[in-house]
Amino acid sequence: MKRVQDVEAAYILLGNPDEEDPADRRDSVVIKYTSGDAGQRCTAMRALAGTEHGVIAYTPTGMAVDSNDCLSVDLSP
Repeated sequence: MKRVQDVEAAYILLGNPDEEDPADRRDSVVIKYTSGDAGQRCTAMRALAGTEHGVIAYTPTGMAVDSNDCLSVDLSP
């Protein structure tokens, strides 16, 4: 297994072909980061993934989804 700096986990979340919204039908790249801003991470991921894949970024303090314009949601306690 190869380690990538600041990445705790990465996986593909399969889309649901039965969803009404096309954004929910796409497969998504999900990356859990150990640091950084979720919105900035999501924006960078979206530039690499293109429009055919969704992206979801998690950090210790937030999460961001490309279908929500990569706006970061605060998850801190």
